[in-house]
Amino acid sequence: MSNDFTQRKVEQSWEPGTLDATRRNIGPIDKEEAAKMTKILGGEILQEKSAPIDYSAFPPRERHYSHRASGRSSSDVASMSSGSAGSDDSKSSSNSSKKSNKVGYATNKGSKPRREDGLPEIDAKERNLMDKLMMHDDYRLKTNYGIFNFVRHFKKNGTELLTRSFVEYSIKNHIDHFQLFVTTVKTIIQISPDTYKSKIVSNPESKFKFLRTVGGWTMKELKLLALDLQEKPDNVTVAMTIPFVKAFYTMLLKIYYLGENSIPRFFKEIYADLMKYPKADQQKLVMLSKQGITEWLYIYTQIIKGMYPLLMRMCSPRYEYFPQFFTIQTANILNFLGITKFDLILPEKKEDINAAKQKAEEEMKKKAEELRKKSPENQRGKKDEIVLTGLKLLEKLFPQAGFDHIESMPDMYPYFQPIYDFRDGYNLLDPLNPLQITVTLLRIIEDLFQGLRNIIFTEEDDGSGSKQTDKLSTVLNEWSVYREELFEKQYGDQLRDFVSQEYSQGDFKSSLFGKKILTNILWQTKFNFLPHFEFEQLLLEKPQNDTKYRPLCMRTDFLRHTFMAISKNIDAVAAKQGLVLGVSNPWAKYEFDIPNAVSKRLDVLLGAKKSAAETAATNANLIKYSLCIVSVLDWWINNPESPAYANSANKIYRINEEDGGPAFSVPVRDDQNKLFADSVKAAAAK
Repeated sequence: MSNDFTQRKVEQSWEPGTLDATRRNIGPIDKEEAAKMTKILGGEILQEKSAPIDYSAFPPRERHYSHRASGRSSSDVASMSSGSAGSDDSKSSSNSSKKSNKVGYATNKGSKPRREDGLPEIDAKERNLMDKLMMHDDYRLKTNYGIFNFVRHFKKNGTELLTRSFVEYSIKNHIDHFQLFVTTVKTIIQISPDTYKSKIVSNPESKFKFLRTVGGWTMKELKLLALDLQEKPDNVTVAMTIPFVKAFYTMLLKIYYLGENSIPRFFKEIYADLMKYPKADQQKLVMLSKQGITEWLYIYTQIIKGMYPLLMRMCSPRYEYFPQFFTIQTANILNFLGITKFDLILPEKKEDINAAKQKAEEEMKKKAEELRKKSPENQRGKKDEIVLTGLKLLEKLFPQAGFDHIESMPDMYPYFQPIYDFRDGYNLLDPLNPLQITVTLLRIIEDLFQGLRNIIFTEEDDGSGSKQTDKLSTVLNEWSVYREELFEKQYGDQLRDFVSQEYSQGDFKSSLFGKKILTNILWQTKFNFLPHFEFEQLLLEKPQNDTKYRPLCMRTDFLRHTFMAISKNIDAVAAKQGLVLGVSNPWAKYEFDIPNAVSKRLDVLLGAKKSAAETAATNANLIKYSLCIVSVLDWWINNPESPAYANSANKIYRINEEDGGPAFSVPVRDDQNKLFADSVKAAAAK
């Protein structure tokens, strides 16, 4: 009887260290993942055999210490004063070696411990955030299996594997574009006159520092590292890309802090400088300037931003958004890359030498602005012929989407979700919520701007140095921010949280927390998108408008007037296709680096496949089309009498007609391309 109740002895069958090695292969996981894996795998965990004790590793019983008054020797102080911050690890290890032959007496408290593969140990929450970012459609560095992502833990290094497409194709494209960028800069230096070359060598201006820095870059190491990765594209992990990422960012970070808009401005200034010389080759300089700007925009968006999740995983203990990551984690980035702040080119601080002149110019601008506002034709958001033309054009591009009866607030989600694959948040918007049409127009204009970025605009810098003066290049580069940052991340995240809580609780909107979220959503609508939006406050507190971007209503007004002025200049010389003030290449075919929904439709409408002499697919027409569609958005948000302000402010999210609760989606359409093709055929038959 007693044998039935004897304690079962666990078999000790594993060799010492087996469980630790298994845990390292799986990687850091949180409790939920561990519980899920245990439930799926089942079984039991056996014990390990005891490791033999190494008595020789124990310290001797008696120790003798020498006492010093200061606590540090002169050599210690000298090594600390002469060494840099990045050498803390080496000093700690050397000091500890003097104290004992054992490893681990001294630790570097300033940085996170690193794993065997070279990646820093970070909290599971931060690691999961970085992991999800790498799987996001904007980056696609890792494969996203959706709800089956847990299966990655069953494969060796499964959670760290990068996609084959990134290793095989993206890296190759990055190398090609980067080499073309470097070659462009070196060519500009090579064809420059000797007097200008002397400035490049010694002048302290940022544009010359930029030329000197990029002109000294070589591609050999980067190409060799890329070839090493591409030998086994299916087995490349994040840790294996450390040398490649480090080599890329060691070069690019030196010019990154100049700013996204400064480098295109440098190319334009250099072009203007070289055109002053009598033997300047204008055609070649235009080509090089355009090429340099285009490649830089690719580098900034696809390389610096596109690979930043990898750099963040390699050196940052916390998840940070782009571009805040490069300012918040600057110290960790520099330490990882092995460079210092003195290796960076920083933007110059402009001295106010001509303060009186600038003040007079600003006063003249204010007077001109006042006169412009008083003029009826320049009122913001006016519904004129250009707006009507823009609505007709939108209906041509997207037949039956609803632009021909926009005042009825048609539901744009079923039509545009399959085209643009918006993030969750757009699907929740009530059709009567004016943000649905606002975001749709933002996304369509975003496609147009992909082609405008390849146009060389001139005469945009008035030289006043006033921060209140907007610039076309700045607007083009920051346009996606209004959708990605202000709508998807700020507005959309809060809307998703609110709808989820309301769906599960039913009366969440009546709670204090629910009212607070709704209040924030309503204020974000007014702050960031619709300046004339009025609503009844649910709470007395008013959130602070802390966005760092210019209001959208000011941006659309600026774009409308800028494109209007350029369009008038184009029309003035259209018959003979002469020089146009404001744009260098109006009669060239427009170019989209990556075809998109708008560019494909424009190609059909304007005959992009025809010869250069016959086609209407020119930069001039792209500017005019952009003017018309931007004017629609300007009217929509800036005119207090537009349909955007005609409905109740409480129509925020979709409501299920059956139960009155939130609705998360509606069926989408799949006939958009057919509708467009039929529309083109019908127009051709007339």
